[in-house]
Amino acid sequence: MVEGGALARSAMLLTALACLTAGALLALQHPVAPAAAVALFVLAALVMAWRPGGWLFVVPAALPMLNFAPWTGGLVVEEFDLLVLAAAGGAHARTALSRVAGRASPLHSSFVWKAFAGAALLFGLVSTVSLGRGVAAAGGLGFGWFQGYTEPLNSWRVFKSLVGVALLWPLLRCQIRIDAPSAVRALVNGMLVGVAIVGSIVVWERAAYPGAFNFSSPYRATALFWEMHVGGAAIDAYLALATPFVAWALWSAQSRLRWCMAAVLALLTGYACLTTFARGLYFAVAVPLTLLGVVIATRRAGDRVHALVLRTLAIGAALLAAAAALTFAFAFEEWGHAGLGLMLLCAAGVGWAAGWRLRPIRRRSVAAMMLVLALLLEVAAVLGLGTFMRERIAASEDDLGGRLVHWHNGIGLLRGAPDWWWGIGTGRLPAEYAARVPRGEFPGDVRFVPGAPSQGSVMVLGPKTREDIRGSLALTQRVELHAGRPHRVELDVHVERAATVLIQVCEMHLLYPRECQRALLRLMPEVPRWRHLAVNLRGPSLAIGESAWQRAAVFSVAVLNPGGAAEFDNVSLLDPASRELLANRDFSQGMVHWLPVAQSYFLPWHIDNFYLELLIERGLPGCLALCACLAIAIACLLGRSGRTTPVAPFLAASLCGALCVGVVSSLMDVPRVAFLLLLLVVFSVELTGSRQAPGGL
Repeated sequence: MVEGGALARSAMLLTALACLTAGALLALQHPVAPAAAVALFVLAALVMAWRPGGWLFVVPAALPMLNFAPWTGGLVVEEFDLLVLAAAGGAHARTALSRVAGRASPLHSSFVWKAFAGAALLFGLVSTVSLGRGVAAAGGLGFGWFQGYTEPLNSWRVFKSLVGVALLWPLLRCQIRIDAPSAVRALVNGMLVGVAIVGSIVVWERAAYPGAFNFSSPYRATALFWEMHVGGAAIDAYLALATPFVAWALWSAQSRLRWCMAAVLALLTGYACLTTFARGLYFAVAVPLTLLGVVIATRRAGDRVHALVLRTLAIGAALLAAAAALTFAFAFEEWGHAGLGLMLLCAAGVGWAAGWRLRPIRRRSVAAMMLVLALLLEVAAVLGLGTFMRERIAASEDDLGGRLVHWHNGIGLLRGAPDWWWGIGTGRLPAEYAARVPRGEFPGDVRFVPGAPSQGSVMVLGPKTREDIRGSLALTQRVELHAGRPHRVELDVHVERAATVLIQVCEMHLLYPRECQRALLRLMPEVPRWRHLAVNLRGPSLAIGESAWQRAAVFSVAVLNPGGAAEFDNVSLLDPASRELLANRDFSQGMVHWLPVAQSYFLPWHIDNFYLELLIERGLPGCLALCACLAIAIACLLGRSGRTTPVAPFLAASLCGALCVGVVSSLMDVPRVAFLLLLLVVFSVELTGSRQAPGGL
């Protein structure tokens, strides 16, 4: 692009117009609050036009929040998409209409940058072809806000993160050319705000449901990553990408206040990581941070090397002492919490004494040692005071065997040269796996049925054949929680095949019910076609919880028996005071407010491997192209240009974390996470991949 040229300005104006038009139309179609969506979209676009570089902070900061699928019922379009379109539209318009790009300092396109751009272009082309193949395989293009994982727009849902990053790439390049340190500062601060939001929500979630210090219940944190309604590793991947930025905040803090804030954030992030109980995430955080320490140590040559080595040994002594304490605690569980706490204090004493003897104590050194010990205590508490993680570790061998079979079945979906070249199509893995893999079926299905008796109804189906996954998928709606019992349910139902229906109201965030009131209905085909039923739910009294940790409630309907199906309309849920709790009860607004949620069984939706995910859906060239982009980005960050950019090792640790968690998790099927990964890859190369490295914060 030639800055100031008429062609370049015209292209940016057209891009801005396309983004603003698409965003406004999508906002107008918002299922729940179209007026508010349009107003906020226009406001965001104006802010981005006023501060063209502001999106580098706003987009990462808002990313963990902007998805309201449990309330809208929509999966294909989410509120985060509107923010990206507003950012792209507003910033492109401002850049095109001003001379800011012309004032940018020159940034040459090096051979490395050209290689990266070529690999990115190849990945984009292959992904576009795979998008077309996915839409065609699903029966051709069809529009609908509430399409699911087997329908055409699921291909677009998986593809859209690439489009979002492509729209922002020219703006990112321009911003780095203008003021690289400011761009780094904006991105880093946005990531820190985002991870603070995730950590805070995890604390609330656990305090409200299993208990903040209950590490034995099988409860894994999900925060606001509603994409996990069918499982997956959205929060794992996000935390793997975000945690190195917390390390950067600690390392670069210049004032006592900033360091203390970063230390609190580190403890919050550590708690969030630990309470996912994800073995892959533990690996994806520990390994990159360890390598980060090695890289930083090797860059500090001279007299400081000796001191760094000694301090590393001191921390190692503390870690070994803590490991010994945990070993004894596991061997003598009858000692209880008091015994474990005593041993951890001993471990802390060993580490502290080692650090004390190494060098004169400074305030920062003391504070750093205290933070390390606090993090060790977090690890010890989660892994030592509860049984859930130990049970997961004990089951690792069986889990690995099942995962290998799962991966083998996924590769079996590639049949013929076209599949190996272009993949089976973006977003097609769930449908193809469920249809073609023996015993890989969905645990049920939910289908909107337009028409009579009102303006629509909904069909809920059980699994096709498998009894062992019965009840693992339900149609849900979030409702206001009212203490007491019983709740009463009234509904119109039609069955053509015998159906065993489970109706529940549970204290629940997303995947794990706490207390439930329920009723079990056994329905047989009868005349007349539709009949009205009323039933009182049975179970314990529901509780709102503490004022600071109030719980939410979820209403759900599931068909349990294999081959069973039931059609519902005019569904009513009455609280103990006979107040109506459900919205869109007659489905006249389609699936607004209703969301299918799976529990405990997520096999068809994810291949649980980032590299196989790319291979299966986008083919071998697409897989190799994105891996090449990642390799170039990491090489730039750790190379000569990265040595003059202080934030570079931390960006490299972030990308390495994604690569590590990708060994056991899918990444591209969660649009917000995929967007963040691709954005960080592009940012890394633009920051360090030119002949004249622009530097950093």
